[in-house]
Amino acid sequence: MKQSNKLETYGNEVTMNMNNILYQNIQASPYFKQLYEKKTYHEVIDEIYNHVESLEPFLKGTTASTAFCLLYKLWTLRLSVKQVKGLIDHTDSPHIRALGFLYLRYVCKPADLWSWFEPYLDDEEEIQIQGGSRPVIITIGKVARQLLLENKWLGTILPRIPVPIAREIEQKIKEQTKPLPTPQGRQSPSYDNGRRDSPELNDIVRRGVRAETEIEVEIEVGIDIEEEEVIAETGEIETMSAGGVMIMKGKEDMTMIENPIEEGAGVLERMYRL
Repeated sequence: MKQSNKLETYGNEVTMNMNNILYQNIQASPYFKQLYEKKTYHEVIDEIYNHVESLEPFLKGTTASTAFCLLYKLWTLRLSVKQVKGLIDHTDSPHIRALGFLYLRYVCKPADLWSWFEPYLDDEEEIQIQGGSRPVIITIGKVARQLLLENKWLGTILPRIPVPIAREIEQKIKEQTKPLPTPQGRQSPSYDNGRRDSPELNDIVRRGVRAETEIEVEIEVGIDIEEEEVIAETGEIETMSAGGVMIMKGKEDMTMIENPIEEGAGVLERMYRL
């Protein structure tokens, strides 16, 4: 990242590289039109602080969300490097920070993305990205990782990162991934002779201890035992019930496991990568 005060941007100066449906609905939004009176960076930050509660691109139907109307409003101000840095380091609201990362993902030169995002990939501040009856809360670090690795954000298409740069970013993130540490004084689970009777495994499955790890699996795992959870941090739970049903939601499909007590060990086995 260059140290000049001007943020180097690329792409469409009008649309902010947003897909056309999102851009058109922002322009048609009565709320966005009200933002015309906000003339300064600090006025827009105050508006984010007071009114942004989640980060979906759309509200009902194709109505542009408050968050994305304010994201485009920031673009009309053509933020400096110092101002963008002020967004992603803001201490008053994680939503201010997240809109800073979204701003970068949409307009920053792809070659500069890593230097902006890398210091924040393990940031533990929590943020609600989706509202409604089933709100989704993740960390700022996970927001940063998703924006670098995915081509969509909550259903809307993100600008394409050139393949060589995307591969380089993916490799750098893999190199930073930390294996799950074995707690001191405890053994890793053993599956001798095909048995799944490890005290540690039973403890995790029956008591619902939260296991957080960065593991290289493409599934999202959730086990519900009386509404307690065992989660692989690679993803989120889709659906669970206390009646002995677990849903594993992969990136492409879903699988239902009828007996999580019996089959949960196999899931955790994949978590431990034994």
